[in-house]
Amino acid sequence: MPSPVQPIPPKPRSASQPPPRKPATGGGPWQHMVNTYAWVAEQEFVRSDRKDRTTEQWIFEQKTRFPDIGTQERQNIEERVRRRMWEEAMNGYEIEAERWMRHEEEMRRRRVAAERERERQRARAKLESSLQEELRRFEFEAHMREKEKHERDRDAEKRREDRYRAQHAAREREYRERVRVERERSIVDVWEKYEKQWASLSATSAASEPLEFSDIPWPIQHTVAKPEDITPTGISNFLLSALHSQNQSRKERIRNAQLRWHPDRFQRVLKRVREEDKGIVEDGVGVVARCLNDLMAKEKRA
Repeated sequence: MPSPVQPIPPKPRSASQPPPRKPATGGGPWQHMVNTYAWVAEQEFVRSDRKDRTTEQWIFEQKTRFPDIGTQERQNIEERVRRRMWEEAMNGYEIEAERWMRHEEEMRRRRVAAERERERQRARAKLESSLQEELRRFEFEAHMREKEKHERDRDAEKRREDRYRAQHAAREREYRERVRVERERSIVDVWEKYEKQWASLSATSAASEPLEFSDIPWPIQHTVAKPEDITPTGISNFLLSALHSQNQSRKERIRNAQLRWHPDRFQRVLKRVREEDKGIVEDGVGVVARCLNDLMAKEKRA
């Protein structure tokens, strides 16, 4: 007689699951198949909480549910169940371990990638800092070169200006000296000419040719064309110059000139002036006489 079909033990029941159905006694030859299909249906119902149940609890439920199974058969079932649950647990551990290893490997790769990225960022920052420092150094050196060039140009320009000022000052001194020498020579020459003309006037007889306004030796360094050209400053600079008559004092020079240009004493010269020039000559003599009187008065007050 063939052995009856052994039912596959069901998964442990969850707390919310209704109590298990007890198998009917004497239910016919299909009773074991009915129990098997019922167990398969129950497996899907209690799959979610299998891990929360222990093997002993499940075996206890199986004993309660199938009390007619023999001891040896029950032990075989329990052994198979324990083996299968152990295998499933080991498979679950392996899956979890593999998942954990993959997770750790992924985390490690991420850490390595993050560390590499940080290293690249540090290297980039260091490179940028080095470039910035090099750029600042280059700009500083360029600024210093430009500053030195500007200072050299400024010094060169200053030296050129100094040379120009020195040359200009030298030319100015040379010009002033030349003008001074020429003026002194001119004053001396004009004074000598002035004295010679007066000596000539004194020695010339009355029968000589008539004199014009320009023939009179006026006491002015420049040429006199009319009475208005005779000024107190011109007379003072000419008569009191230190370049001539150094053996006479200022008063003696003014006194000698007053004797020459006194209107009464000048009459003998005025007689020799032609008629058309006598008027302007008299005006010029009057201007000279008044300037000489003013100079003598100033010398007496000094």
